[in-house]
Amino acid sequence: MSDLNERPIAKRRWVPRQRRMAIDISIASKSVPSFPVIRSMQLGGLDAARRSATNRIGWTALFLHAYSRVCREVPELRDIYVAWPTPYLYRHPEVVASVTIHRRDGDGNERLIWGRIVSPHQLAIGSVQASVDRFTHGSIDEVFADGLRMERRPAILRRATWWLLTRCCGRKRAKHVGTFSISSLGQLGALNGHHPLVTTSSLAIGPLEQDGKCEVALICDHRVIDGVLAARALQKLEGLLLESADRLLLPQPFSSAA
Repeated sequence: MSDLNERPIAKRRWVPRQRRMAIDISIASKSVPSFPVIRSMQLGGLDAARRSATNRIGWTALFLHAYSRVCREVPELRDIYVAWPTPYLYRHPEVVASVTIHRRDGDGNERLIWGRIVSPHQLAIGSVQASVDRFTHGSIDEVFADGLRMERRPAILRRATWWLLTRCCGRKRAKHVGTFSISSLGQLGALNGHHPLVTTSSLAIGPLEQDGKCEVALICDHRVIDGVLAARALQKLEGLLLESADRLLLPQPFSSAA
């Protein structure tokens, strides 16, 4: 009974190191005027093919592979807005995907890490899945070495780095941050339809419903992409995903060159 009557004690603690990157991204994204476009895709056939495939292929790998093809075919999706010193659009020659992964570190802390894959559409789908598995299960010290080095820097240096990346140099932003990012809460039955954006576009994947429908959000930098282009990109993405359903049943893992 005495425990129930005790008043809770307020506590103050330093921001944990594992939260620094997420906070820095949230601050950097404030300079990006973003908006989401959401499309309901019919992916029941793809799910059946995915489950029948010889090798395990997850949704993140499928979306990475297909949207990378979209970005290859629609060059505007590889444009990056550079604001300083004179505004211009930089078009990166390659697609660089940034994959958001939620996992526990060696100390048992839940945290986010980000892994990059260059031109996923040029890889076999099995290789894309292997990269995602490496980000999910590999040593954080290895798969997120650059991010950990950034987290150890003082706040003023981290914020200066993000300021330069998001405003001054399109090539470095593409290389170190990515041309697009991807995040999924579908396995938890949720769609994160509007998260902080530091790439030109970002995919968010919702859960697959019993009728085979899946809501997919494309979050866009409005300085580069308009709603019509975003809607067409999602339409093209759905077409490529449905095309993947047949290719998953092939004896060899497919790539865009297959």
